[in-house]
Amino acid sequence: MQQGPLIPGLEEFDLPRRGWPRWLTWVVLGVIAFALLVVLAGFVGGVGPLRALGQSTVPLNTVAFRETASTNVIEIAVTAPREGLCRGDEIVAVGYERGNRIEVEASITRSRSTSCQPMTMAGDLQWAAVRLDSPIGTRTVVSTDDRRALENRTAT
Repeated sequence: MQQGPLIPGLEEFDLPRRGWPRWLTWVVLGVIAFALLVVLAGFVGGVGPLRALGQSTVPLNTVAFRETASTNVIEIAVTAPREGLCRGDEIVAVGYERGNRIEVEASITRSRSTSCQPMTMAGDLQWAAVRLDSPIGTRTVVSTDDRRALENRTAT
């Protein structure tokens, strides 16, 4: 019996090909490359569905509060961070209503890779609105950072 190719002169055997089809390998490599591109764009550029990877949140120190014309809105004063505030920075202030006190905190979220000319100096006061579920009444406004009561700077 002959021990070689079925067709004389060829160096291959008549066996079925094993493994993945070549097009499937390219599809898998394309999907992996796209996933890496999305992660890299989110981390470096702060864009896309993973933009939170490329952003940093800076907590702000709350100093005081004041009541507004609306009974369900108060404004809290925060100090600018040591880098200052940039033109595109937005202060996000949140209030948690717990019984006879309102705990407030504030922060800004900015891209890790951008730099800007600060428009405020470190320590400057900025005011941010906090929406409440019910009027402030006689409740105490407390900072979540150090649990101290904030000064009321409402104009009388």
